[in-house]
Amino acid sequence: MTTFMDAFTAERATAAAKPRRPRVPLTVRAARAAARLLPRWAAIRTLVLSVAGLGLLTAAAWTLHLAAGLAVAGVSLLILEALSGGDRR
Repeated sequence: MTTFMDAFTAERATAAAKPRRPRVPLTVRAARAAARLLPRWAAIRTLVLSVAGLGLLTAAAWTLHLAAGLAVAGVSLLILEALSGGDRR
């Protein structure tokens, strides 16, 4: 009859003998997930530049007059809606 210590040592030896898969760092997993899920850099750049440019035009019109700022903000939102392709499916 084997003792507890013999059984424990034998089980630990078999567990240690199994080859382990190499660990993948969390940052590498996050980068792979981001590459699959996020749009391409050109699309992100276009979005940021469009929103920033229209925002700056709205801010400039807002400093001239309240009505001009509201009008430019409305036109900017319509342009963004057209650029985003809201009706396309």
